[in-house]
Amino acid sequence: MKNVVYLCAIFVFLSGCRNQPNRNTNGITVEDMLGREVVVPQKVERIVGIRAGTLRLLLYMDASDMIAGIEEPETRSPRPYLTPFPDLTELPIIGPLMGGDAELILNVRPDVIFTSYSTVGEADALQRKTGIPVIALECPEMATTARDTLYSSLRLIGKVLNKRDRADTLIEYMQSTIDELDKRTANIPENDKPSAYIGGISYSGAKGIISTQPYFPPFSFVNAQNVASLLEKRLISHVRGTYIDKEQLLMWNPDFIFIDESGLALSLEDIKTGKGLNELGALQNEKIYTLLPYNNYAINYEMVLINSWYIGKMLYPEKFSDIEIGEKGNEISEIFFGKRVFDEWLTEDSFQALRGY
Repeated sequence: MKNVVYLCAIFVFLSGCRNQPNRNTNGITVEDMLGREVVVPQKVERIVGIRAGTLRLLLYMDASDMIAGIEEPETRSPRPYLTPFPDLTELPIIGPLMGGDAELILNVRPDVIFTSYSTVGEADALQRKTGIPVIALECPEMATTARDTLYSSLRLIGKVLNKRDRADTLIEYMQSTIDELDKRTANIPENDKPSAYIGGISYSGAKGIISTQPYFPPFSFVNAQNVASLLEKRLISHVRGTYIDKEQLLMWNPDFIFIDESGLALSLEDIKTGKGLNELGALQNEKIYTLLPYNNYAINYEMVLINSWYIGKMLYPEKFSDIEIGEKGNEISEIFFGKRVFDEWLTEDSFQALRGY
């Protein structure tokens, strides 16, 4: 009987230890993007990324060889960031969309769990369940001051994975690109800037032409007049999306319309069936174009930069006459992923001038 009690006591003790936050005294302490202090091993070899955008950031940081498992939807839904690393889709499954599963995560034995779109409570709970350090990142907008938060997330990954130089290189490239786009367009008189609208932005699935982005980074980077920037802030959501009435689009009647490729089919249907939409000036003047997907389980930052160069060429041809989109796209894919895979991202609808609507 005493032996049974003793074994039960050991079981309770070990269970309690497993449910405690990581206390690795041989590690280093970092502050994650939620302000949590987390102790991580000095040498990290195996990692997982859960929730929207996390795996993308880890792949940006040249950590593909450290990924121990992926969420199930990553294996069946095409993701631009997985194109350079097809073997990752064969890794063990660590759970469903937006959060993984504690037991499945334990099965792949990561040294660190990275997460995003999380709360302090959720991150702490997962850390208690697994006994593995949980590092919260953020995948914010790119056209606002939140860009600094994105850079901080990359630097945090660099600190945890001992890839600080990689973080610096990537951030420097992103910022220099944004600066170059601004330099080419900053001095264009306001009266010479055409108005522009982006539709078909995907949020948790494909959306039609009324789905827009008031802070659309490519428009901001090339100093374009985004008609949707006039929307009240209460109508804008980074997570759920921003939507307008079709009548509003008719009132704005932008000079240029760009359609996110992921929402192209729905947007074209909207144009065909929406009263008066086929009379928009951009359609009549054949100034409607498609773009690479903005969102795909959070923001495709590499696509943002490629789209920026393309939009610059469409709005201000003389300012971007030296830019060839294929070459620029491969340059960006190589910087972000170490591979020139731009052509693999393209479909028959990519960067098309739409006519006949």
